[in-house]
Amino acid sequence: MPESPLISVIVPVYNVEKYLRKCLDSICGQTYGNLEILCVNDGSTDGSAAILEEYAAKDPRIKVFTQANAGLAAARNLALDNATGEWITGVDSDDYLEPDAYEYAVTGIQEEVDIVCFGTHIRAHNHTPEPRLEALFEYPLTGAHRPDTSGVVYTNDVFWNKLWRKSLIDRLSLRFPEGLWYEDSYFWRAAAPFSRFIHFLPGKKINYVRHDASIMSQVFRKSEKTMDRVAIIRLLLDFYDQHPLPPHLQQIRVEAFVFYFNAALSDVPHELRPQVWTDMRCIAQEHHLFDQWPERLKFLRPVPLLLRPFVRHQSPNKSSYGIPGFRPLVIQHKNGMKIIRFLGIKLHRKPY
Repeated sequence: MPESPLISVIVPVYNVEKYLRKCLDSICGQTYGNLEILCVNDGSTDGSAAILEEYAAKDPRIKVFTQANAGLAAARNLALDNATGEWITGVDSDDYLEPDAYEYAVTGIQEEVDIVCFGTHIRAHNHTPEPRLEALFEYPLTGAHRPDTSGVVYTNDVFWNKLWRKSLIDRLSLRFPEGLWYEDSYFWRAAAPFSRFIHFLPGKKINYVRHDASIMSQVFRKSEKTMDRVAIIRLLLDFYDQHPLPPHLQQIRVEAFVFYFNAALSDVPHELRPQVWTDMRCIAQEHHLFDQWPERLKFLRPVPLLLRPFVRHQSPNKSSYGIPGFRPLVIQHKNGMKIIRFLGIKLHRKPY
């Protein structure tokens, strides 16, 4: 590994003049200097384009690309097409870095490490972040680890608090799905299983600015766009069909499916929940998940009419059995474990 590998920093820009200077100052002022900074103006109609040109005139590491408005994924893909660094990372243009972010991140680079993950500060703007969001950015591990099912499915999946080895991205011909939310989520779960090692660093070196215009804010408002989770899992399973998972990671297919199922049910407007169940059942059939994991997907099987009063599938991870108002038997799936409780007493716990 070179002492100072070139890092390509991808910055998609769309109508963020309020935040853009702070973002660019934090990148240009890094204590680690071997950067190329790829800024993509995604059809901004405010003063963002002028700010980009101003900074490009001052710092030769900045390259500015302009496209008609096509969305975050398309902007990142344009930058990926033009990146020359050995490592790829990103900063959303309303966020900013700690001064030593990349100097710290490169300490995680080792010979067989393909992804380096580092921590995130949540910076509230006009309101307090939800505990759910805080928990989203916590890493359960530290140090270098081979990918496993739980780590791939449940690690926070944003693009911008990681370094990605470009050769991994190129080998998989990986790009962000355009026109959909959760493009980061797809990118992580497509790349991570095929990495040799993932290095988790605990230090919080990027500042995620939470404000009312952010996509994350709209997710918590139960936007109809959260149905994109259904489209993302279909694309991800298609990707796994084209790039078969290693034998010990095959269960990622069903656990990713259940992850997106739970997330969609949680985030979509109530009236769209039946559509989630219908669409996900079709995806499971298309990709033969029922055949491979019948026990794990038992919740998707129709319950016989006579038994329906006694069986309740509360979510893809939790089913209860009994009579309405008194269901003493509960079966849960959590973090790769199947847990059976009767009258609240844990009777059984084993990997599934």
